[in-house]
Amino acid sequence: MYRFFIVLLLIISPLFGAAHEERIATIERELAKLETNSSAQLPLLIELATTYLYKDPSLAEKYALKALPISVQSEDDVSRSRVSRLLGMATMYQGKNDEAFTYLNQAVAVATTTDDPHLLSICNRSLGVFYELTVDYDNAMKFYIDALKFAKKSDDITDLAMVYGNLGNVLNSQGDFSEAIDYFQKAKNIHRQTNNVEMELNMTVGLGVSYLSSNQLDKARELLEGVLASDSLIVNFTYSEASVNLAHVYKAQGQHKKAIAMYKHVIDDPKAGSYPQALASAYLGLAGLYETLERFNDAQRLYQQGISVVKNKTSVESEIALYESAAMLQLQLGNYEEAARIQAEYIERRNTIQPVTQSGIIRKLEAQIKSERESIKLQENLLQREREARNSSFYLFSAVVISLICALLFLTLLLRRQKLLRLEHANEVLIDASETDYLTGIGNRRYLDRKFRSQRGIDIDMAFLLLDIDYFKAINDTHGHDAGDKVLVTLANTLKGQCQSDDVFARIGGEEFVIMTFNKSEVDAMAFAERLRGHVEAMIPPSECPQDISVTVSIGVAIGSMKCAKYDELYKQADLALYQAKTLGRNQVKLHKAP
Repeated sequence: MYRFFIVLLLIISPLFGAAHEERIATIERELAKLETNSSAQLPLLIELATTYLYKDPSLAEKYALKALPISVQSEDDVSRSRVSRLLGMATMYQGKNDEAFTYLNQAVAVATTTDDPHLLSICNRSLGVFYELTVDYDNAMKFYIDALKFAKKSDDITDLAMVYGNLGNVLNSQGDFSEAIDYFQKAKNIHRQTNNVEMELNMTVGLGVSYLSSNQLDKARELLEGVLASDSLIVNFTYSEASVNLAHVYKAQGQHKKAIAMYKHVIDDPKAGSYPQALASAYLGLAGLYETLERFNDAQRLYQQGISVVKNKTSVESEIALYESAAMLQLQLGNYEEAARIQAEYIERRNTIQPVTQSGIIRKLEAQIKSERESIKLQENLLQREREARNSSFYLFSAVVISLICALLFLTLLLRRQKLLRLEHANEVLIDASETDYLTGIGNRRYLDRKFRSQRGIDIDMAFLLLDIDYFKAINDTHGHDAGDKVLVTLANTLKGQCQSDDVFARIGGEEFVIMTFNKSEVDAMAFAERLRGHVEAMIPPSECPQDISVTVSIGVAIGSMKCAKYDELYKQADLALYQAKTLGRNQVKLHKAP
């Protein structure tokens, strides 16, 4: 019966595909008939963005960006939250993590004002997915639990199934495979009840990964091969995940030829390699297999190729492993300079990949140095024994030989230490660069996070100012992105000139800035924000830009104490105040008032 069901779906699915394409064409015709920015366009744009989210995230981003200003003008919080979530997911799947983080936090903040359990569930779940892809499993679990709480109140049972699937993924990553299997099975059963074959097969892949991770290889192979046999029923994401994990199964079973063929299929086939995380995992798995087979040149080539192909697409744990594996292979082969170069290159990626340190390689080098020191000590002990057992002439000869050995070992130790010092210096330079916004020269989101953590716990009043340039997209569209960049630089310089030495000033998104200022009362903070707004309004456009450019900012202000401050709460409060300023006409300062 199962095979009959699959065959039937294979016959029917092309018919649904044709209907799906016809629906897209119908929507586009309806949009063409409507006036630009008409509120009637909003549901159609949201439907198109949802349709393309997993198939073509860049198109999903395009339609969602058109929908966002309409949702704001319509004062439709439900639609605005949905659009912000779609923008966050679409930019995240393209590796634009700074933008994704901003949009997803906006989606959660606006959804909170609606009290809609379905909307709150999907928004919290999407932010959990962001943290999962950036390898921050604690925050991922936090948002998944919030999503689960709202899913249980939602009228849409698929909300519960989706959260169960996400929880299964995180539990797999944390090694709790039995719990993960239970969640994937629950999700699979719900999708089967709702006749969603595509998502049922997606959960089957998660189940297969759980069996693979718990070394139940035969079960994993049966499930994954079954999913791939139904490839016309699944989206590219599911096909890609199933393919790479089946390759892992073959590798674990010692079927090297099958594993190599499947890994190459993921790397070479556009559909099989469509999901960047699966593609990175394929490079990592195949290179690791080549290391086992002592094909070191092929392994190193794959590590470098994988880094090049996956970079700037998504932040995944596998990309971290590609860097570390490439560096460790060079260490194993004695190529210390190349290992240091790879590690320095990796640091440049720490803004978009979960921050980690170079402790792994440094510990490896320090362990080698320690081993050499112990060798020197051993040689000295041998020398002492020779002194007691040999006559003076033999003792002198032995001392010379052992001294030469010790000198050689000491020189090696010194050279290694110098390499470590050069690596540490390179790290410091790259860390400073990683905290600086490349365009404006001020701090970026990473700089803001570090400054916030350094002040947290201190009993000091603070104000959190969130600034956003009004109609910045219109400046880019009318005068070009070069003019937009010059406006950003001029604005940053203007604002920086108004900040005190202990204020924290950073650019956290395209046209979004944050200023944290301390020891100010609510009145002083609002006066400071109003002063900033006035200076921007009076700002002279850059000489290279048309002088008719008018630049204003809207500012949201949140007040708190660093003794108990939480960044997410301050950001949400300031964002709500910023949204109020935008809604009331822009070029305004609004203070968040606790309900």
